[in-house]
Amino acid sequence: MARTRNENLHQQRREQILTAAARVFKAKGFHGARTEDICAAADMSAGAVFRYFADKREMIDAIIAVEVERYTQDFDRILSKDGLRWLANITADELTGMLAQGDDGLGVDSWLELARDAERRPDIVGLDRKMRADLAGLLASGQAEGWIRPSLDPTGTTNIVFAMFNGLWLDRSLGTSVDMERTAAALGDFFRTYVLVA
Repeated sequence: MARTRNENLHQQRREQILTAAARVFKAKGFHGARTEDICAAADMSAGAVFRYFADKREMIDAIIAVEVERYTQDFDRILSKDGLRWLANITADELTGMLAQGDDGLGVDSWLELARDAERRPDIVGLDRKMRADLAGLLASGQAEGWIRPSLDPTGTTNIVFAMFNGLWLDRSLGTSVDMERTAAALGDFFRTYVLVA
């Protein structure tokens, strides 16, 4: 008699493998990570791991999908008038929580390897361009509606905002000590002073 698959257990095992793989990729980079390392980190045999994923590439694609979805959800949350006002009043705990969501994902080295991958680079660049265009469009609409400073350059401001958040993510990834109270206060000042109309 054929066994039926327990979907909850199947999903739990996939997540267990992906969490382990992300840790190994973060520590060793995508190319430096061996399948044996991932199996050991997941506390599973190679046979068990390969029941869920054909190879490392499939694992990293699944991790990328999860990270992109989380990043997109965070971005969509701030991509509104209320979202920008929230950033203007962000607390240290909120900023820390926002940055901490990527802690169990890929590390800097893995993202750099992916950015050099000819197959994946267009998707990464395309997502970045879309998000930047969406934020610049929101800022331009806000100018027309009167809640964004009229003298603001939407594209230049978008570049600054992305540089700030990418820099904070890089600092966190590298373990750089950052005073979150002061950083949240400065971030709020930036949005209240340079972006939003009081």
